[in-house]
Amino acid sequence: MKTKTATPEGSSRKRSGANNNSLAAQRQCVIDALRESLNGLTTIELREKFDVMMPAARVHELRWMFGYNIERAWTHDTNAQGNKHSVARYVLLTGKWRGAA
Repeated sequence: MKTKTATPEGSSRKRSGANNNSLAAQRQCVIDALRESLNGLTTIELREKFDVMMPAARVHELRWMFGYNIERAWTHDTNAQGNKHSVARYVLLTGKWRGAA
């Protein structure tokens, strides 16, 4: 019997190593995706397209631990099941985040 994995087959972002879901790999995935995005990415997009289950936590770490200037704005987005949610949209800005040491 074939079992399903947590990563969807259609995931557009593959991490090196077998099922590398380490925190470091997820942070790198988020920052790479934000660098490539013109309008930022929502929580739903980061979860469904990039397999990052807790985007807010990864953004928090990127800000506080690494000084990335990531802005959050509230918006609405629709998930794969067609349900509309109020979610954060994250955008990478230039410079260092104001709270970083």
